Amino acid sequence: MAFAVIAFDGPDPSRRAVARDRHIASITAMARDGLLLLGLPLHGAGGRSRGSLMVIAARDQAGVDAYLAREPFAAEGVWQDIACRPLRIPALPWRPWPPADAPLPAGRGHTILVASGRAAPGRFAAMAGAGSLVFAAETLDAPGAILVTAHADDAAAQAWAAADPLLSACAVALHATLFRPLPYRPLPGAG
Repeated sequence: MAFAVIAFDGPDPSRRAVARDRHIASITAMARDGLLLLGLPLHGAGGRSRGSLMVIAARDQAGVDAYLAREPFAAEGVWQDIACRPLRIPALPWRPWPPADAPLPAGRGHTILVASGRAAPGRFAAMAGAGSLVFAAETLDAPGAILVTAHADDAAAQAWAAADPLLSACAVALHATLFRPLPYRPLPGAG
């Protein structure tokens, strides 16, 4: 089973800077060990980090709590508002993750969409195979989905969601993000 940890930072941005190196070391190890399936920052309009989306492999809330106890951003008070949501990741023809030694992208390259409503992410096989959808999961606590697309701006992501018959009926929150290459394990169905 997987869980999404959607966490927003508190008002003091210096906390993130102080804990950042420990956070990067921790998520690198957790990705290598298969605990962290995907970790992305949530950026505001100006490109500043304002939180994180962490998708973890955990059986239950106790596993989520154990992850949070090890995560420097949680343990050191960077994150002030933390929501944990159970997920089902569909087996789609995901493209391989970038290698862990790939250079860090220069800027925003992806968009996180958090959809509330019937989104049915398992139907996006063509987008996953083409690489325009890099992650999708159905939320199990309430109808919805968490999607990560290769849209580099909100307008393109909004247009894509508006053109989809199910997503257009959902409430969708958008978050800019930067994809940091880590030693992630393949998603279900990855080629």
